[in-house]
Amino acid sequence: MLARIWKSLVAPSIGAFIPLGALTLLVFQMTGANEFLSLTLNDPEALEAMTPEAFFEVAVPFANAVFIALPLQILASAFIGVATSRVVAAEIDGEPITGGAASRFALSRMALLVAAGVLAAAGVSLGLVLLVIPGIWWAVSVAMLPHVVALEDRGVIGSLSRSITLVRGRWWPTLGYLLLVGLMGSVAGGLLQFVAVPLVAVGDISTGLALVFVTGLVFQGLVMAAIAVMSTMWYLDLRARQEGAVSQSLT
Repeated sequence: MLARIWKSLVAPSIGAFIPLGALTLLVFQMTGANEFLSLTLNDPEALEAMTPEAFFEVAVPFANAVFIALPLQILASAFIGVATSRVVAAEIDGEPITGGAASRFALSRMALLVAAGVLAAAGVSLGLVLLVIPGIWWAVSVAMLPHVVALEDRGVIGSLSRSITLVRGRWWPTLGYLLLVGLMGSVAGGLLQFVAVPLVAVGDISTGLALVFVTGLVFQGLVMAAIAVMSTMWYLDLRARQEGAVSQSLT
């Protein structure tokens, strides 16, 4: 599947990570987070020798930058998930679409996905705060949300309910899949750091961040798309198990 559709995944993948990378660089520069990164990589002894007050002063901007950049990462990943679902479904239906068409489709579904995603995130946060286990259960249960939004005509609550229904009965296998995806994402992130850190370590934090940006454009977005293909196939498997077969057109 990936070998047939990878060209259609390039546009939404790179298109999502161009603004993500640019905004992340801007956020780190505007908040002063670069200073903390530079000390961490270039002079960790100085960081350890700081008083708690001094450490707090340089660490807070970094925490603020991460707090801002993380939702951007999630939003870009969600965009890729919806676009990829559309590409995969079109390929299965025998009506392949271009990356540009998939990107436009994903943009048309983002308002619905964001609204449903906010509710999903609120449920995860509440569950984790209360007893942890309910939060984990909810996170796994709503994992198919991007694919439901992309391939089924449902509203905010209906999309959340549909994901929960699909995962029910296959919760543990779905958890295993999510752990596998998380491992793949960690490996990809480690590879990016492996490339960028040597430049940062010699003292040029701007060059290091720029390299992370560039490699993110050509590598991380495509990795996210590949993972989204796997996730879409998992969604289709869950749907086929529940419906007996997915015989109608997916698009």
